[in-house]
Amino acid sequence: MLVLLSLPLVAGEWTQYYFRFELIDKTQLQSLTEIISIDNVKGNWVYAYANDSEWAQFSALGYNTQLLPAPSSEFPVVMSSDVSEAKNWDSYPTYSAYVAMMNSFAATYPQLCQIINVGTTANGRAILVAKISDNVASEEQEPEVLLSSTMHGDETTGWMLMLRLIDTLLSQYGTNPRLTNIVNSMELYIAPNTNPDGTYYGGDNTVANARRYNANGVDLNRNYPNYDGSLNQGAIQPETQAMMDFANSHNFVFGANFHGGAEVVNYPWDYTYTLHADDAWFISSSLVYASNAQANGPSGYFTGISSNGIINGADWYRISGGRQDWMNYTRNGREVTIECSNTKLPAASTMPDYWNYNYEAMLSYLELALDGIHGTVVDVHGNPLMAEISIAGYDNTYSIIETDATHGDFYRYLQPGTYTLTVSTFGYEPQEVQVTVNAGQMTPVNVVFGELPNDLEISLNAGWNLISLNKVPASYAVEDVFAGMPGLIQIKNERYSYMPSMAEYFNTLEELTVSGGYWVNMTAPAILTVSGAQVQASATPISLKAGWNLVSYLPEAAKPTSIALASIASYLQEVNHLGSYPGNMEPGKGYWIKVSQDCTLTYPD
Repeated sequence: MLVLLSLPLVAGEWTQYYFRFELIDKTQLQSLTEIISIDNVKGNWVYAYANDSEWAQFSALGYNTQLLPAPSSEFPVVMSSDVSEAKNWDSYPTYSAYVAMMNSFAATYPQLCQIINVGTTANGRAILVAKISDNVASEEQEPEVLLSSTMHGDETTGWMLMLRLIDTLLSQYGTNPRLTNIVNSMELYIAPNTNPDGTYYGGDNTVANARRYNANGVDLNRNYPNYDGSLNQGAIQPETQAMMDFANSHNFVFGANFHGGAEVVNYPWDYTYTLHADDAWFISSSLVYASNAQANGPSGYFTGISSNGIINGADWYRISGGRQDWMNYTRNGREVTIECSNTKLPAASTMPDYWNYNYEAMLSYLELALDGIHGTVVDVHGNPLMAEISIAGYDNTYSIIETDATHGDFYRYLQPGTYTLTVSTFGYEPQEVQVTVNAGQMTPVNVVFGELPNDLEISLNAGWNLISLNKVPASYAVEDVFAGMPGLIQIKNERYSYMPSMAEYFNTLEELTVSGGYWVNMTAPAILTVSGAQVQASATPISLKAGWNLVSYLPEAAKPTSIALASIASYLQEVNHLGSYPGNMEPGKGYWIKVSQDCTLTYPD
């Protein structure tokens, strides 16, 4: 191990200023956050960071300001350049050891883990993400979950928690049922350090001079586009763009971004006092993490900002350009910010303690992604559809979700209750689906758009056949129903006839009906296919005259003759199909029915 003391505060081309100032009027925070990077608010004291230009602009405002030591200088740092040594979790890895550790996860567990380089930093370091799943090479019909950390380079507790979480999930897969279920049930992406330039500002071999901002002196958690697309703080930085591109290429529905400098779960919104449509769910899910952290941490853990360990971001202090808000209002995911240690860069020897404090909280929070509504939207052939899922009277623009294009799956996390989902997709009328959500349970919802072609296939023999239709064809014209039919000689009913070999003016049967039966004469066997909607038999009465009538059979399935003709039982004298009494009546066949007086036949459905 290497033990290193912090280097001077000034390094590279810009100076980092860490300071506090007293502020009585909290309404000024909104304008100040456009100038400096506010880090915490404790009573009337505001703690903040600035680069050179920000410091000059802020200093001109005349606040009573106290410069403070860099948070990364609080403890001597202990570094490890060896991966196996770093996995004792009581030292910080050098940059090369960090990269080697990430790659070793994929090399050791190739069926469970892939390492993705989502982009490079301003100074060319890799932004690495571990994908963990039981079928890691495939995109499955599972919720995509994103955990990330250390976008502020001097906040290192979450970085170490994420590395150890990756190692634990992989090494205990198959032996620990709880961890195995997490890996089997979601596609989990973990980005331990999304600002390595800030963490290794003093060089690849130490975190002693870690800084909040990236190498260009920009706070990445103020660098995301605002809800209206405007930019909050200069040009989009490489690290920000890489994570935005990565998020835009996925459908992250759940997640958390880990920070340090406080101990609290911060839930949306950060930029406005208006509550998120899912505010109640954000509160309850945030309490799952905070209560577990309090239960497993020392006295006072996760109580410094609020007694229950959670806070609405704007109620703490408002910011613009934050990552959490961007993920929620642009990607319509469900992400919170977890501040997991009051000390930004704690002594490495305390990392096992923070693991013990947060282990149960991390697992319990991840398992929330397995609750709620898990649905799919497909067409009648099973093809996934891009669809929008909303809840009338509940949702707004920033809470409506969409399906994933690959499988048509969607995930909606809600408080227990009954909801009416409106599912909308191009080319179809929207569908409404009522869903009941229960606490701690997954509720499956499968929405299908369209109908399968409803075909009636009639087997025709050589010679005379007696047929009928119980589908509504696109056209009732005889030429259309029998279009392309080989071997057709003649079609007729009691009064009219059609013969394709005859001149048009001799053909008196022009259209078929669903109420009548028809004789069909063929030179050879064939199949007549009629496509269309099923006739509702009970809503299609057939008028009969006293004596013999040639009629259709309308129900979708075969029925005993006595049941099919129950509506005319008092008048029925005889039934005949091709010379015999049928025990069952079947779709596609026509029947001669003799009744004693005029009456109405109504088939059951």
